[in-house]
Amino acid sequence: IRAKDGAYLLVDEKSSNGTYVDADRLAPNTPRPIKHGELFRVHPDQCCRIRKVEPLLRALADYEIWFTGLRREQSPTRAALEQVETHRLPSGKELVKVSPLAMWSWKDVWSYLRVNEIEYLPLYDRGYTSIGCEPCTSLPADGANLRSGRWGGVKLECGIHTFDAGKKPV
Repeated sequence: IRAKDGAYLLVDEKSSNGTYVDADRLAPNTPRPIKHGELFRVHPDQCCRIRKVEPLLRALADYEIWFTGLRREQSPTRAALEQVETHRLPSGKELVKVSPLAMWSWKDVWSYLRVNEIEYLPLYDRGYTSIGCEPCTSLPADGANLRSGRWGGVKLECGIHTFDAGKKPV
């Protein structure tokens, strides 16, 4: 999903290195503007569901394990995150969700990037602390809340990591 400055969300399409894609490729029949404004402004939950959550859930159906970069400190909705959990897809299939960075802090992540000379999106140098799709990503409104620049502060999650209320630690 396109972010500011042309960055894209990496989506694994069963290849060893994944592929960068845009929202049109993920949901080609999804209309951009709607009668009463743009979908992301009028119905942000619906926008996330059709452009992010549903395409990801379809892609995950072919896998047994899902690796994420989630961290507990990112949001109150992630505070109880376990490093290994079982999730049930809408189809009923269960898969293992692995979040190896769950216990890492923001400082840990940036230290690791520097020590290992790993490239990162230049938006971080400009003050962004949570990067998603372009219209819903802005500079943080509250420096204490890393995700306060997302969705104009009206929600914390897109739904990718909260679709399964029945998740359980492994």
